[in-house]
Amino acid sequence: RDYYVENPAGNYAYDKLTHCGIYGIDNSEKTLENLYDLKVNYYMQINFTGFENLVDAIGGITVYSPVAFSANDIDGSGYEFVEGENELNGDQALKFARERHAFASGDNARGENQMRVIIAIIDKVTSNGATVLLNYDKIMSSIEGMFMTDLSDSDIAALVKMQLTDQPKWNIKSYAVTGEGGSEYTYSAPSSTAYVMYQDKDMVDTASKLVKKVMNGEELTDED
Repeated sequence: RDYYVENPAGNYAYDKLTHCGIYGIDNSEKTLENLYDLKVNYYMQINFTGFENLVDAIGGITVYSPVAFSANDIDGSGYEFVEGENELNGDQALKFARERHAFASGDNARGENQMRVIIAIIDKVTSNGATVLLNYDKIMSSIEGMFMTDLSDSDIAALVKMQLTDQPKWNIKSYAVTGEGGSEYTYSAPSSTAYVMYQDKDMVDTASKLVKKVMNGEELTDED
């Protein structure tokens, strides 16, 4: 979210990646397409309440954490997460995904945890014969008005039918770009400097190659 990237809305002046979303989903897509030299085919966007409702609607998720940590609100309330598997409801999953102050690597660790949560959701709805998806209508109703996508209703229904009928195994890999931190003026907030992360071009190139490999129908391995 702090990556220092070209913002299409600002005639490609540099900005923080998270700020590019201020100008709409299309602008975020263009930003990522420019960064990774690829085409974004579809998007899905869900707000915090919708995310909580989604996790609760599928009966909670099991998320693995490599370390124990606490996630507390300003009033001191919060949750303790253990090293290993954590059984989480919607509120707990949101706290798990949002926490960054508990980690020395800050936002990088938060990004890794967010990927762990996404993987846990996919595992829940695709495991054990994908029986969770039998409640597909209930799941979609729980996030009504809190979820946006350019997939059509028929596209989503076809994906659900495919999972229930074919029960394919999902091969999920994750990769995150990082870089050196610094302070810069940004297009969206030009009057003062802000923390940014400078791009690591080698990591960006690697990420681009990995995505393109998947889009070409090839399977990613741990060696990749």
